[in-house]
Amino acid sequence: MRKTISTLLIGLFLLVGLAGCGTPTKIERIQPQAAPVSFQTYAWGTEALAADSGAPAQLVELDTELRQAVSALMLSKGYMQVARPEDAQMVVDYQVAVVEEEFASDDKNESWDAQFDSNAQRGVVELPDRSGAPRVTLSVGIGPQNGMPIWGGSATKLMARPEDKNERQRILNNAVGELLRDLPPAA
Repeated sequence: MRKTISTLLIGLFLLVGLAGCGTPTKIERIQPQAAPVSFQTYAWGTEALAADSGAPAQLVELDTELRQAVSALMLSKGYMQVARPEDAQMVVDYQVAVVEEEFASDDKNESWDAQFDSNAQRGVVELPDRSGAPRVTLSVGIGPQNGMPIWGGSATKLMARPEDKNERQRILNNAVGELLRDLPPAA
């Protein structure tokens, strides 16, 4: 499932690279390969980032806040978290990133590059920075362990004030709620 989440995250960079400050959160939901199933328990399939992991403090903080947002939503729908993925009916995998600058391209569609920069060399284009604000990009997937995710997707949003914890929590809560809006209540 981690490979699928990574693919969604990479695809999201290409799809939403031009989000402006005043634009809504861009959402791309998973199109399930299997029919949704009922379940009651879940576990994290991804280890939480720790301060001693070498990751930037901002990313560790976002990681913690994303886990809190997903946990709160899961609890509100009646799901119970268990400690080990082996003991869970479903696994929650996720990624979160802060993107300060983006480089992107579409090798299958040369006009994609040219629409941003008429002098673009094939294969690499720097997307214009409209705000100077970083983008928060996250992916969440819920599915069976070692299987394809059934619920979730990817989201991105510009953060005008990344140091504002209330703004980050609002953005994460809204994105998680939108990504998992089709998740049914626990059975």
